[in-house]
Amino acid sequence: MKPPLVIGICGGSASGKTYLKDVLIENSPAGKVQEFTLDSYYLPREWQKADANGYLNFDLPEAFNTQKMIYDFMDLSSGFSIEQPIYKYKNVPLSIDFKIVEPAPVIIAEGIFLFYYKEMRERIDKKIFIDAPFEVKRQRRIERDVRERGYEVPEIHYRFDNHAQESYNTYVLPYVQEVDYVIENQQMLDSAIPALLKQIKDY
Repeated sequence: MKPPLVIGICGGSASGKTYLKDVLIENSPAGKVQEFTLDSYYLPREWQKADANGYLNFDLPEAFNTQKMIYDFMDLSSGFSIEQPIYKYKNVPLSIDFKIVEPAPVIIAEGIFLFYYKEMRERIDKKIFIDAPFEVKRQRRIERDVRERGYEVPEIHYRFDNHAQESYNTYVLPYVQEVDYVIENQQMLDSAIPALLKQIKDY
């Protein structure tokens, strides 16, 4: 039995990673694709580092349970089921539940720091870097964090400008030269989707 095809989607905060992942899954045959999202591996809030102004910085590699994340990724991409955390952005301390995630012929992994981790980067068969203009990403993050995470707008502005962008330049951009696809706008995204869906279907 051949190992799963692993597609990796990386890019800046609010660049469209989750959108692309969801479109590929929704338009693939049932049972053909399983997702692996790095956001599931955030450490509890009380373990996060605060910056000089007292704001927790979730836009750092050390914000994640890296050991379990890599271990689970390697297991799932080798065809084994995993017990994955269910992270709640407003979670009560240490209130992380788990779910069983089954393997599939195709794994779509998605996250800001996906290509930063060597073990994961080397296992990914198709690497996709997705980006968008700065102001577009900023506005998307405001809308998402208000809607899904209950943050106040001034706090979102601060985190994006002082955490997300610095982290993007340090931990994301250096790996752009190693990817198979670079998607920088909606037109490129719309053009890439059919080709990716065909690869998934044919595998």
